[in-house]
Amino acid sequence: MKATRTATKLYSRVLTLVLLLVLGIQSFDALASEKWSDLSSKQQELLAPLKDEWSSLSDSQQERWLKVSRKYEGESAERQATMRERVSAWSKMSPRDKASARENYKALKEKRQGERNSSWNSYQSLDPKQRDEFKIKNNKQASN
Repeated sequence: MKATRTATKLYSRVLTLVLLLVLGIQSFDALASEKWSDLSSKQQELLAPLKDEWSSLSDSQQERWLKVSRKYEGESAERQATMRERVSAWSKMSPRDKASARENYKALKEKRQGERNSSWNSYQSLDPKQRDEFKIKNNKQASN
């Protein structure tokens, strides 16, 4: 009886380890770097300035660029040209300039969030009649 329990525990542990190994391999494959050759032609068009460094980008950096490239595919030709120019400019920046740009973007994003919170708090402080007047005024402006 004791030998059966021991064998069952051992079998259970081995099965658990195999399952964890399989899940780990699948997770690693899902997180593995995207090969340049696997990108669509539109993605390669946008990200061409990054081609030489693509394989050295971290998975998270690649994912951010792929997110940008997915937006690119649905944009107008004019917007696509602008996006290509920006990717090209980014690829030419020094690491220090890139870090500075990231910090500036983060600060701007936080500022905008603060402004939205401030606007929302101001709106919340209005009495119901003032809110209705505000809504009517903004709906008229939006329709013009």
